[in-house]
Amino acid sequence: MSIRKAFSAVAVAGVVAGGALAAAPGAQAATYTYVGVYPTAAACNTAGQAYVNSQQAVTYFCDTTTPTGPARLSVVLR
Repeated sequence: MSIRKAFSAVAVAGVVAGGALAAAPGAQAATYTYVGVYPTAAACNTAGQAYVNSQQAVTYFCDTTTPTGPARLSVVLR
């Protein structure tokens, strides 16, 4: 498999996974507020921790479809 085909396959998988997360913000618990989709779980955790550290949120949750794919951030606001 060429590098171009491999990259395209990974890009398509990421877009599909990101679309699934973005399309389902209503699937979260009622106490959580949807914030957005981040490119990786690490970026989501960093953003969630920033919400908690700035005292804008009590806690946060990152919902991922794959370990290296996009992650949806939801927070419990103060």
